[in-house]
Amino acid sequence: MRSSWSTLPHQLRIGGIALLAAWVTVLSWSVLTAGFARVGIPLLMIGVVLSAGGALARWARLPAAAIVAAQVVLGALLVLGTTTGSPLPTPANVDAFLLALDGALESSRSYAAPVQLGVPPVHPLLLIGGTLIVLLVDVIACTLRRAPVAGLVLLAAYTLPVAVTGEAVSWWLFAAIAALFLTLVFVQHSDHVTSWGRSPDADRSSFSVRTGAIGNTAVALGAAAIALAVVVPAAVPTMSMSVFDGNGPGTREVEVQDPMVDLRRDLSRGQDIPLLWVTTAGPRPTYLRLSVLTRFNGSSWTPGDREIPDTQTATGALPPLDGVSTAVARKEHKYDVRIGPDFESTWLPTTAQVSRIAAGTDWRYDVNTRDFIGARDEVTTADRTYDFTGVQLDYDAQAMNDAVSGAGSVAGTFTDVPSSLNNEIERLAATVTADGQTRFQKAQLLQQWFRTDGGFRYDVAQAESAGSGGADLRAFLLDDRVGYCEQFAASMAIMARVIGIPSRVAVGFLAPDRSTNGAWEFSSHDLHAWPELYFPGSGWVRFEPTPQARATEPPAYTEAEFEAVTESPSPSASRSTELLPERGDEPSADTGAADADTTSIPWVPIIASALGLALLGLLLLTPRLVRDARRRHRFAGDIEDLWVELRDVARDLGHAWPVGRSPRRVGDWLGRLLAAPATEGPRPDRPRRGRDQAPEAAYALDRLVVALERSRYARDPESFTAAQHAHDADLVEQALVAGVTPREVRRASWWPASVVGRRTTWRPRSRAGTAQTETPDHETSRTVDELVG
Repeated sequence: MRSSWSTLPHQLRIGGIALLAAWVTVLSWSVLTAGFARVGIPLLMIGVVLSAGGALARWARLPAAAIVAAQVVLGALLVLGTTTGSPLPTPANVDAFLLALDGALESSRSYAAPVQLGVPPVHPLLLIGGTLIVLLVDVIACTLRRAPVAGLVLLAAYTLPVAVTGEAVSWWLFAAIAALFLTLVFVQHSDHVTSWGRSPDADRSSFSVRTGAIGNTAVALGAAAIALAVVVPAAVPTMSMSVFDGNGPGTREVEVQDPMVDLRRDLSRGQDIPLLWVTTAGPRPTYLRLSVLTRFNGSSWTPGDREIPDTQTATGALPPLDGVSTAVARKEHKYDVRIGPDFESTWLPTTAQVSRIAAGTDWRYDVNTRDFIGARDEVTTADRTYDFTGVQLDYDAQAMNDAVSGAGSVAGTFTDVPSSLNNEIERLAATVTADGQTRFQKAQLLQQWFRTDGGFRYDVAQAESAGSGGADLRAFLLDDRVGYCEQFAASMAIMARVIGIPSRVAVGFLAPDRSTNGAWEFSSHDLHAWPELYFPGSGWVRFEPTPQARATEPPAYTEAEFEAVTESPSPSASRSTELLPERGDEPSADTGAADADTTSIPWVPIIASALGLALLGLLLLTPRLVRDARRRHRFAGDIEDLWVELRDVARDLGHAWPVGRSPRRVGDWLGRLLAAPATEGPRPDRPRRGRDQAPEAAYALDRLVVALERSRYARDPESFTAAQHAHDADLVEQALVAGVTPREVRRASWWPASVVGRRTTWRPRSRAGTAQTETPDHETSRTVDELVG
């Protein structure tokens, strides 16, 4: 008996479930880019073709290696066609695809998720990844028949957007993926268990794969495991982020205070309180830094959670400066710091770049941010004295202008943009920096916009009302444009991330005054915030977006001018920096033509969808086309071919052919299924059947039986061609068709069982009522039973 796994309907069913599981999983990637429908719809069409093609190949019992190779080639051509409009791998077409892929890679490195429209889309990159996911799931679950292992592929694809954005994927999507995965495992393994068979005596009380016990157990176990995976993490209490002492490897997670809250509180107090004094033989120590804020959650900047090993104490030399080339000129100066009793902070004030410090083992430093934090909650800066060696860097503006993207050189927390960020802010960032030809020039434009061009005004009174989250940020940038240093620094930092520049916010002191003893004195009114942007070779570089009313002079390197860069002949170079146009600009004729090209009807997805539907229709027509071809071939053969054709007609109409029986016994059985074709009036739903209902067809059937017997059993076998008895065969087939319902006729025409492998069984019942062993599913000739007649 042919296994149900080898039938075409089962292959299509298991392939369809695997496709849906993979495609729904890839839908979680919609948070990575705007306009994800341009990826999701073509990917579904590509998946339909790959899944259906794989099902047909498995049904045809092709080698697994050949199936996978064919799917890889077909998938590559479909991705090529979806991206460029033509699946033909001509040199020009391949160049266009590589150009689109290069632009997608550049956008993925330059822009934080979700990548907005108006820049080279990342759609080709996501389409390639999605096709690989669909292909891997189909190969593992269907070709290799390892559905549980395919769950690892689904898990990897599902966690991708979480790893990139840090945001959770919607619960309903997780539930849909889990349900499809459980269905995939259940269908595959139920087929495996069904191949064991059932009780020989068909005892319902005995173990049987048809009782559903195994299926119910599998579903219950899978559902319980997924439910526990969702519920348990929410029920288990989380550890406190205080200093944790244990038997671990020496790393500690610490909960840090919010420097922004302290900044707002101290600036809004009104009273100017001296806090600390710095003595140095070097230049005036401006921009003394307390803490670095790395995480933006959509409403506020925080230092994030830090993992600081015990070995990173504030005693002695520090590691080399992060991202700073040895070619950058530098000078070192020693600073002695004395902090008064009124300044209690868990952060230690230093310059941004420190090469050596002597502050004691109560303080730890973070390698990524080079700021210093107390090792225990009770450790503060009050009444502390310490010294450090600061490094003064002489930045080269031209080197920063020539620098490549730094997104791949820093941790992901410095480039994360929350998905909840207002789209208007993202468009504003692109608009403000549209004229910048490099990342550094775009950073300069951002600073200039905040300080002069944007019409912003500094007002420390805004400190009391600041901090209301994303709405406050939008109002500050698009409406009133009045704020204080925190708002300017935070806004420039997040806009820099939007255009692909790693950024963070520093909190510290702006500039000191000379005290009576010659030291530099910092007070509470000197508290300040500013952004730091990363450029490879120069490291973290300070910018000053706060207007002149607060910060008199920005760093000199941020106002450097550069020669205009001529347009590169490389299409990819120009596309990689393409951004949104300025608001209110009148498009030129060329721009209008380009816009017409980009905003016209999306022909590529439409053509890809049409091709996918055409291929799907062809696949659905395949069984009927195969059946018609077989019929034509048999009517050109001999009497044996006509007899096989009658067998397939009976099977297609839902009858179970009695294999292993003589032609005469089969003829008697077929005679009971004959009916008179309806010549007038509607066709009856339950036609009367029997030899007396279609006498002409019954005589034709008798002639076929006699001819078959003579060709098989006569002393001198006679040869009969199919053409001699073609009319008799047509009469019998018409009578068999007249004996079933119209629904059965339609199913026999479009989904013939003799092609797709729907199983029908013929089991003669014994007197005890038990099922006999089924005979093999092929017609044997010249058996003893036939000879007996």
